[in-house]
Amino acid sequence: MRAIAVFPWAAWLAIVVLTTAVAVYAYGCAGAGDNGGEPGGKPVARLQGLPPTGVDLSAFKPAPSDKQIALELNFAMQHKDQFDELMRESQNPGSKQHEHWLTPEEMHARFGESRAQFDAVEQWLNSQGFTIMEKSYGSNEDYIKFKCAIGQVERAFKVEIVSPQYDRFANKQDPAIPPQFVGVISGIAGLSGEIY
Repeated sequence: MRAIAVFPWAAWLAIVVLTTAVAVYAYGCAGAGDNGGEPGGKPVARLQGLPPTGVDLSAFKPAPSDKQIALELNFAMQHKDQFDELMRESQNPGSKQHEHWLTPEEMHARFGESRAQFDAVEQWLNSQGFTIMEKSYGSNEDYIKFKCAIGQVERAFKVEIVSPQYDRFANKQDPAIPPQFVGVISGIAGLSGEIY
């Protein structure tokens, strides 16, 4: 006689829910479905985790498209696996790298974006009509600060921006970027905040 294992219904339900959650998460991370591509079918990629969380923004009216906002585009770390190894070695008393720290310039040279990547992102921002206010290249925290009208942001980053209060705004979706900037751009700061 063969023994058959029977899961209690709660364990079975937990497995189904967990499997479904993993599948939905993987589907979302892959960017499948309508990702708000460019006109003419050009693909875009969405930065993950940037809309406000815990707030249902569906009931709010659109933010005024002509209002100006300030944003900051941040660049992603390159060669993260090498960086993690360097950090482990710098904290290991038996390593040659123990307590050997890099300058911001050395950090950038090893783990930052290239000048060509930085320039391509800046050129793309300019092509969207954004006004570059400040930029930093060559340190371990590169960025481009720019200002624009909310309508420009919505078109360039394929997002809807709503106004939950009179002088506040928030993006309803994760911003989209051209696929060539995946792994180059880490985030866009300022998509939710105060209108000035």
